[in-house]
Amino acid sequence: MNGLPAARHRDEVVAELSLSWRKALFDAGGTTLDEELRLSADLLAIACAAALTDRDQAQDAADRASRILLETRLPTPQAVRAAVCALSGPEGGPDVLGPLLARYTTEVQRQLLEHQDALHRAVQGARDHAERARRASEARFRALFTEAAVGMAIGDLTGGIVDANPAMQALLGYPLSELRRTTLTDLARDSDSDPLRADYEALMRGDLDSFRAEVCFTRRDMRVLWTTLTAFLIRAEDGEPVFPVTVVEDITARHDLQARVLHQATHDALTGLPNRSLFLERLEQVVNQARPGTRVALCFLDLDGFKYLNDSRGHLVGDHVLQEVARRLAGGARRSGSLLARLAGDEFAVLITSEPGQVHPVELARELQATLAAPIAVEGQLPVAVRASVGVVDVRAGEAAASDLLRAAELSLHAAKDDGRGTIVTHDPSRTARQLTRFEIAMSLTGLVDRDELALSYQPLVRLTDRGLHSVEALLRWRHPRLGNLSPELFVSIAEESSAIIPIGRWALDTACADLAENPDWPAVNVNVSIRQLYSPTFVKDVRNALDGSSLSPDRLRIEVTERVLMGTDDEVPLGTLRSLSDLGVRIVLDDFGTGYSNLAALRRFPLHELKLAGTFVQAATADDADPVDVQFVATLVGLAHTLGLLVTAEGVETERQAQLVRAVGCDVGQGWFYGVDAERR
Repeated sequence: MNGLPAARHRDEVVAELSLSWRKALFDAGGTTLDEELRLSADLLAIACAAALTDRDQAQDAADRASRILLETRLPTPQAVRAAVCALSGPEGGPDVLGPLLARYTTEVQRQLLEHQDALHRAVQGARDHAERARRASEARFRALFTEAAVGMAIGDLTGGIVDANPAMQALLGYPLSELRRTTLTDLARDSDSDPLRADYEALMRGDLDSFRAEVCFTRRDMRVLWTTLTAFLIRAEDGEPVFPVTVVEDITARHDLQARVLHQATHDALTGLPNRSLFLERLEQVVNQARPGTRVALCFLDLDGFKYLNDSRGHLVGDHVLQEVARRLAGGARRSGSLLARLAGDEFAVLITSEPGQVHPVELARELQATLAAPIAVEGQLPVAVRASVGVVDVRAGEAAASDLLRAAELSLHAAKDDGRGTIVTHDPSRTARQLTRFEIAMSLTGLVDRDELALSYQPLVRLTDRGLHSVEALLRWRHPRLGNLSPELFVSIAEESSAIIPIGRWALDTACADLAENPDWPAVNVNVSIRQLYSPTFVKDVRNALDGSSLSPDRLRIEVTERVLMGTDDEVPLGTLRSLSDLGVRIVLDDFGTGYSNLAALRRFPLHELKLAGTFVQAATADDADPVDVQFVATLVGLAHTLGLLVTAEGVETERQAQLVRAVGCDVGQGWFYGVDAERR
């Protein structure tokens, strides 16, 4: 073997080299438990031994050893030192070490070059990929910016507009060239501009990342644009603000819809006036927030006779009248700076807030009444004359709660209705107790018939010729559970103000006919009806049903209508109802004749059969200081009534003297306490 003593055997060299390589590799960072490291040491020993035993194989052995050494993946400097330590010991070691180091160095350089080239390609590829991604991202943003349906704007850190997409230009109505000379804050309405400017300043300082607000803009064509504005900040890698981006969405349609819904919830659909809900809300605000010294006043207006108008002329005419009334009242209230509202039906209210002496509520009430003086034209029909009763309450702020003001105004209005049409009544605390009783009656009317609290009593009407029974008059009574027995004068007029009189009148008619059928000694029964019943489209049917239900002949029923009600209307509806009843065979009686302004000639227009002289005539003619002319006047009235074919009844006969007088002047029938008291039947 070249270069080795004969005594040294190849296996010993391999073993010695293997141990040297293991130690060297371990020192270079390996571990003794690493099987791959021990295998590498053995392979390196075999390669080096081959080179030592055969100098001609040194180059091949160096190649193999360098590859094995590189595959250990140990740090390069330590691996080189390990090779030096492993190969410098044996004889001839340097001859082997040179080729190994040369080859190893060459391989290391080659791999470094390959790694550098791969790294360069990777970096360049990443750079190209990032550039392509950036361009793609910019293209996508530009497409989104340009084609977006919402307005978008890119600004700068001074608040200016750098770019705006077509949608933003269309929303605001400005071209880009003009938008670049202004700011979104400048285009916002005054109430929105200051908060919007503050938000933008915080955004551009970097205090905010984004904000959202509802902003109203004024377009270039001066139209109002309601929007939802969202602004967010673009930051640099170091977190510093770069520029803001703003997105604006048009919500005008939604805002208008919300406004319409709110208006419908707080305004009357027919007249467009504030409704009861809004009026009460404003009243609470005024009462709670009014300054010291301010006066708070309410005017409650109610149209006189409007229910009859609705019943006779129809709801279309009624609605037209309400709209015109609202228009006229609104003009009068607007001039005084007051709030007008429609509370319900034909009831309106005015809220007056003023310093002392500025607006006097009663004067305003007169002005409002004056606006209704001219008749309201109705297409294709006669004009409608309208009057209103007004209740007024006027107090200093803080003297009464809102609920007390409302109650006082309502009480005053009802007092005005009681005093007559077209009157104005101011609140009088002394009247409150009486009116509260009236309110209790009004509230108890609902369901009155079903509660079985009504009753009828009957007063006889006597023939003056033979003292025989002519008929009985049904007198309505209410057995109130708290107020006791109430006469018709206490509740019928209240019932006539609402539809409560219809079921009450129907009950009285049915009950009177049933009682007449059960008392064969009664020739006929007189039933009083209100004007509201005559306007009811079912009244004639109600009369027919009452007669049929009791199997009565129509001529045994007498319908009484007061002179004031009948003579005070020119409407054909109640007159037509009376004619229908007369055609049916029912006898029509004019009650309380002489209490109004009628004359006998006017009676010819009505389908009358009997006439009742008011008791005042009898009392005046029989007084101790009676003038003979009064007696002659009564006799003349009776004679003229007979000329018209009317049977005459004298009411209010209470004494023998009065009975003799009415018989002497020619009356046919007498009625009063002198002939008997009324008896309750049901």
